[in-house]
Amino acid sequence: MNPIEIFQESKDYFIEELFDLLRIPSITKNSTDVKAAAEWLKNLLQKTADYVEVIPTEGNPVVLAEWKPQIQVENSPTILVYGHYDVQPPEPLDKWHSPPFEPEIREGRIYARGVGDNKGQFYAHYCAIDCVIKANALGLSVKFILDGEEELGSFHLEDAMNTRREFFEDVDLIIVSDGPADPSWKPTLEFGARGIQTVRIELLSANSDVHSGNFGGIQPNPAWDLLSILQTMRDENGKCLIEGFYDDVFVPTETALKAAEDLNRDPETYKKQLGISYFGEEQDQPLTHRVMFRPTLNIRGFKSGEIRENAKTIIPSEAVVEIDVRMVPNQIPEKIEILILNHLDMLRSQSERMAQVLDRCKISFGASFHPLFTPLELPWTEILAKVIKEGFEQDPVKLPLAGGSLPLYSLYKVTGKPIYIIPYAQPDQANHAPNENMMMEWFEKGVKTSIKLLQKLGNIDLSS
Repeated sequence: MNPIEIFQESKDYFIEELFDLLRIPSITKNSTDVKAAAEWLKNLLQKTADYVEVIPTEGNPVVLAEWKPQIQVENSPTILVYGHYDVQPPEPLDKWHSPPFEPEIREGRIYARGVGDNKGQFYAHYCAIDCVIKANALGLSVKFILDGEEELGSFHLEDAMNTRREFFEDVDLIIVSDGPADPSWKPTLEFGARGIQTVRIELLSANSDVHSGNFGGIQPNPAWDLLSILQTMRDENGKCLIEGFYDDVFVPTETALKAAEDLNRDPETYKKQLGISYFGEEQDQPLTHRVMFRPTLNIRGFKSGEIRENAKTIIPSEAVVEIDVRMVPNQIPEKIEILILNHLDMLRSQSERMAQVLDRCKISFGASFHPLFTPLELPWTEILAKVIKEGFEQDPVKLPLAGGSLPLYSLYKVTGKPIYIIPYAQPDQANHAPNENMMMEWFEKGVKTSIKLLQKLGNIDLSS
């Protein structure tokens, strides 16, 4: 049997094996469960791989694996597949239609936390390797790197890679299957991703919450004061007002601009998908550019006092805002940190009142990823586009930059090799949200694409 026939015959077994992985609640901050998932993966990979290692870090483990070719092809490439086995917390639990760590199939979709982000996607690559090996047809070296703390920022990924630099020396190409496919519901080939820098501003303005009548007009309200700070960072048209914010924004190549134009985005499709009636961010920028080529300043959460059933007539003593900045190529997290701190220092100098507010603020910077962009002009583009077309039976959309963020820079920094993203989860996978899911059809097409990828690359002679 050929590899695809082997997959079809073994599909039920593969799905049950994936379910076993999904049952492990490997939430990034739950180190015990994350380590259990790493051990589970080690046992899985040792069934077929020539080399498997779990690398401990100061955070969560990184798992490596390698399969050597069964068929000797002169100068065939070595590919590295990146995935992550940690997952987001499942809350709010009452929004799930089934328990998040008890996977089940409903109407052609697997529902479970982590199925799309990212266990189901990297497991599809594993299925393909397993099937090609059973067909005795592996013609190239394949390597895995599975990250245990992507959802926190992959703080220790690069350190782990540096301890095993020899493992990565022969890598020619890196493939990542993560995130949702294009909103058009077409298979997708992405050439990079925006970076991210998270920021937290905590304002403790008093010793405790107080009665809003008894002390109204005396005790400062930290929510108003934080809002005053936030309003200096953005204008009404969505343009960031932090000085220097746009200085390093890259200029897309002509090929990238043409690919963005070819997407031919329909604004109404976005509105229908998102349930919105107007668009955010930079109003003077084309819609496609806003989700790829432009950085964003986003309030990802704001907390002060109590609302709804817990509402109280108080002046809260604390307000906290969480911000994430999505960066585009040439921008770096370290500079974004400096620009934000400089902006706050500028506000401090403008008035005594603002200086007093900022004196009681605690500013901290969290997870960060550098942006990364692979030129569309490289010869790998045509090869991968053909492979995706064979696996999904449809030409892929070429997306110059994914809107989300991944630890691509760490992979590139150690290997220096081009990185491509091929999502195997459909656009509405609901990653990071309740009822995360992955369509069986997309999972199966992902496996077929990975099989085609191994077959195609296994016949390439890099010296020719």
